Amino acid sequence: VNAIKEDTGLKNIIVTSMSDYSPKEREEPEEPPGAHHLRRLIRDNGPSPPAVEIDPAEDLAILAFTGGSTGVPKGVMITHFQRLSNVLQGLPWMMAPLPAYRGTASSLLAIPIFHAMGHYLMQSSMYWGLKIFLVPDPRNTDMIVGLMNEYRPFLLFMVPTQLLKLAQPDIAIRRMPVMVMSGAAPLPVDVARRLEEKTKMPVSEGYGLTETGPCTHINISGFSKVTRFATSTRPGIGLPVPDTEVKLVDPGSLKEVPFGEVGEMWVRGPQIMKGYWPEPGSGLEEGGWLRTGDLGKMDNDGYFHVVDRIKDMINVSGMKVYSIEIDEILFQHPAVEGAVTIGLPDPERPGSERIKAFIRLRPDYRGKVSEQDIQDYCREKTPPYAVPKFIEFRDDIPMTVTEKFFKRALREEEIEKMKGRPPSPFLR
Repeated sequence: VNAIKEDTGLKNIIVTSMSDYSPKEREEPEEPPGAHHLRRLIRDNGPSPPAVEIDPAEDLAILAFTGGSTGVPKGVMITHFQRLSNVLQGLPWMMAPLPAYRGTASSLLAIPIFHAMGHYLMQSSMYWGLKIFLVPDPRNTDMIVGLMNEYRPFLLFMVPTQLLKLAQPDIAIRRMPVMVMSGAAPLPVDVARRLEEKTKMPVSEGYGLTETGPCTHINISGFSKVTRFATSTRPGIGLPVPDTEVKLVDPGSLKEVPFGEVGEMWVRGPQIMKGYWPEPGSGLEEGGWLRTGDLGKMDNDGYFHVVDRIKDMINVSGMKVYSIEIDEILFQHPAVEGAVTIGLPDPERPGSERIKAFIRLRPDYRGKVSEQDIQDYCREKTPPYAVPKFIEFRDDIPMTVTEKFFKRALREEEIEKMKGRPPSPFLR
């Protein structure tokens, strides 16, 4: 704790315990040196907080750290104004056709609250007056399914890897009027389809980054069955939330690409971060634009689609291969439970890459499907240069603490192998 104080300049750190206010709580809260325990502060102080003057547009409400899945974690400065703006841009806009649900419905939050998305959705649910079911361990699929079947929450907030588990044939979910929202990573179309078959309700998707407050897009067509906003659902991350501008830019020329072409998504709006800690404006382009690092395109209806992370795009002899598209194809194979595609340096062609796919098979297919079977399947779906050159079956694929497939860790592990070094134990 004291090391954190020295690194960040924080004066006070408040800690809690999962056992607080439960039958298992300790009689006397346990405080790490240098920290204050929330339960003790509440117990020892009166209900009259001191008056604190703040400038909502300048003073920080949150110092959130990026996940570090693509690089070193950075502190993201979010002001009170930016957070409130993003709360108003989300559920109040998305739920506007359903005012009767405000203060009466519930949400199931299966995302860690230390994650930017989880923290934002907790505050958004509170603002909208929703009862919140918190899941202590986001990997506990049995608890999530139990809460869904018993309490039938109206809104379910999850990440794609969690939805992948719910979509498995052996998971029994009752038909229910639940609105499923996915975020934090691209949602494979086949996973959404399988879950929709179970709940008989569409699965929607949102988009954002820690740096964007975090929400910039919501696919509101997913609620068309209830709101009648649209005649049918549409794929993708959806529309920009109110007061949010998006442009697609060529990463090389920094010029906007023609309509229909792929470009890096640049976003601007009242929810965008103040900057990276501790420098206001750092990480932002001229005019307040934020480069997301994600490649995307817009369709004729104004709906956006993420194609890939720039860092994850694979260059095969000058041909662009989007790893997300290969992941999508692999997910459609009946034997595949999970899949991650990465690019590795090609030792025979400097500047080019080879494609490797890591696959977790469904239990009933293990030992029955070969690497060649997967490659033959890909040949039917992709150009020859996009077929993975290497296939590796794994029982476990590394995940980040926020339940994303950890592509960077896999790439680093494979590069270490190519150099003849044993992989780091932290990457296993």
